[in-house]
Amino acid sequence: MGKYSEEEIRSAFDEYRQRGVINHDWVGWGSLFTDDAHYVEHFLGVFKGREEIIDWIVPTMQDYPNLSMWMEWWVIQDDRVALYIWNNLPDPKGLGKRYGFPNSTILKYAGDGKWSYEEDFYNPVDAERVWSEWFQDGGRPEVSIDRNLKGIEDWAPDVPEQFFPREEVESEFHLYSQRSSQAVETGDWNQWADQFTEDARYFEHHYGKFLGREEIRKWITGIMGPFPEMTFPVDHYMIDGNRVIALIPNCLPDPNNTGKIYSFNVHVILHYAGNGKWSYEEDIYNPKEAEQVISKWVEAGGVPPGR
Repeated sequence: MGKYSEEEIRSAFDEYRQRGVINHDWVGWGSLFTDDAHYVEHFLGVFKGREEIIDWIVPTMQDYPNLSMWMEWWVIQDDRVALYIWNNLPDPKGLGKRYGFPNSTILKYAGDGKWSYEEDFYNPVDAERVWSEWFQDGGRPEVSIDRNLKGIEDWAPDVPEQFFPREEVESEFHLYSQRSSQAVETGDWNQWADQFTEDARYFEHHYGKFLGREEIRKWITGIMGPFPEMTFPVDHYMIDGNRVIALIPNCLPDPNNTGKIYSFNVHVILHYAGNGKWSYEEDIYNPKEAEQVISKWVEAGGVPPGR
């Protein structure tokens, strides 16, 4: 249970959305953070305190006058907000072509309308690709912002509508986590892949999109081979109907047993379809950060199998 009421957090979040997404008042938006707030932007850096956040966000957003934002969904639970937001650029030719990419965000509420923590997840390669394509197609600062843009159609499937009790969804999520641990212990990722529906969709923001359980199986068994010691402890999770949103660090053991941490955060979105099966997973993170963590682990003495 959280310290603050959902009503209070919702009111503070409405103000957060109003100042940022709607009004683009970035000084006012930044003032909603506490003096000692911690902001993790997995590509642009870590910012500490309200003033540092304002000093970063104001000039950064001034460089993107054409950028509109649209929040597709958000969930409030245990003093946190998880959200999924689109960053959209207008079609310079007016033909309806889409230029956009999403990111997910975690916010932690600190009371009195203020936020003490924000963490943003996306693959910077996606952002760079969108901006490059937009510029090549004629995008320039003078192109007017289009505030009517929303998400890209069929980017992700709809959450299953059939009702399942929260207790069932939560229990199945714990089993999902246990299957990851079992796969690490045994090397058997088949039992992990079996928990997806036959027509499941999986979007991994570095490796791409996989359609169907067997494509997921082929990918996961191949990609996890080099890192059998990687573990996936759940930091926290949130449940919204049949959608589960979880922060799951990907951790490698310290080769020198000094307590040093080798991990990178992944924001995971799951859709529960009933009968112990998941119909969708999306893993959002910065692959460059993952590469840096793995490189430091190898430099410290970590040895992938086969080397």
